[in-house]
Amino acid sequence: MIQVVSQFWFLIREILRIPFDIISGTKRRAYAIAADVAAPKDVTWSVASAHQIRLEGIPPIEIDARPQPERPGVYKGTVSFSNRALAFAYRVLEERPGEAMSLVVLPEESAPECCPGDNYVCAVAVTGNETSSVLSVNLQITHVKFSSRFSIPLAAFLNSRRIKRNAELRAGVTPAGFTDQVKNAVITGVLTFASFFALFGWSEAAMLIAVILIHEFGHVIAMRWLGIPVKGIYFVPFFGGVAVGADSYRNEGERGLVAIMGPAFSMTTTALFAFLAAQSKDSLMHDLAYMSAVVNGFNLAPIFPLDGGHVVQSLLSRFGPGVTAAFHRVALFAGLALAMAIQSYTLAILMILIAPSIFSKQSANRTQLAPLTTFSWVLLATGYIASFVFYGGVIVDVTSAQWP
Repeated sequence: MIQVVSQFWFLIREILRIPFDIISGTKRRAYAIAADVAAPKDVTWSVASAHQIRLEGIPPIEIDARPQPERPGVYKGTVSFSNRALAFAYRVLEERPGEAMSLVVLPEESAPECCPGDNYVCAVAVTGNETSSVLSVNLQITHVKFSSRFSIPLAAFLNSRRIKRNAELRAGVTPAGFTDQVKNAVITGVLTFASFFALFGWSEAAMLIAVILIHEFGHVIAMRWLGIPVKGIYFVPFFGGVAVGADSYRNEGERGLVAIMGPAFSMTTTALFAFLAAQSKDSLMHDLAYMSAVVNGFNLAPIFPLDGGHVVQSLLSRFGPGVTAAFHRVALFAGLALAMAIQSYTLAILMILIAPSIFSKQSANRTQLAPLTTFSWVLLATGYIASFVFYGGVIVDVTSAQWP
């Protein structure tokens, strides 16, 4: 349990450090994370150091890198997942068989997704015995894109867990599966509760966790309907939560449905809270109805990466990527204006963090999904407007209620 908490704290710590690195001009960063593995040392090493391997998970990843005889130490091949094959080439810098290996990715011969910065060095080390082992993953990179400040610590976190799971599978240890998802939700939920407790107090923190959990269940239900595997629900301290799917959307209709289902599913519980508050004059139900309406109504704001931003992106897909990009930029400035108007530092920080990704060339050239059909567009637009009206009505109704 301590190891799991340490891993999640690593991820949260590195994300919170991003604004300070940007302000100080820090570009070169190292990310180190460790994982306890219920597998012998040699088994863990065989997975961590393999040049050709299929790593089970959601989605499965296949690495096929072959040595280049004319270039000692250089391996070249592909990394394949979700029907995509990305070019991947690297040079082994040092290897101590059975113990540690380091390599540097060759950017000229690798896809941008495999080398998101300069001098990208990856290293793994394994210690242990014949029954258990400890895996250490270290990534070092000079950041040249804002997005890599998020993706690299996330890659360190996910890679360590994927190697751990595959080593345990080879050793005959059955993965926990759903139990892992629950454990991750509980751990991140506790950390997020602590952050809300520091800001608002215990009762408001508990209600926020409940409202966010219901909201994320809506996203999970939509993913299940569409056949998208669900990795789990993760809470994010000071911000909220996210339901993580394993595969990419196949079209804008899927993106829009998953996004709108969070607020749409929460309409049922928000209406229930409001009804119980009106019938019993219960202050707890009153507060829950108000908080649920505010949280879900705010999530409908047409600002990326909120749910409303994803819905509007799907709606605008019929008009081309240029219109979508222009809208996100206008929405960003509107979000900053709103943050200043309501004096929300959390919203302001969120807007500042996502600004580089919205204005980057990579965002402008992002692969476009198939746009909505006319029927899907009308259905999604109607649901979006109806959700806005519903939550606005609940807020007005609850705030105007008379209490004895």
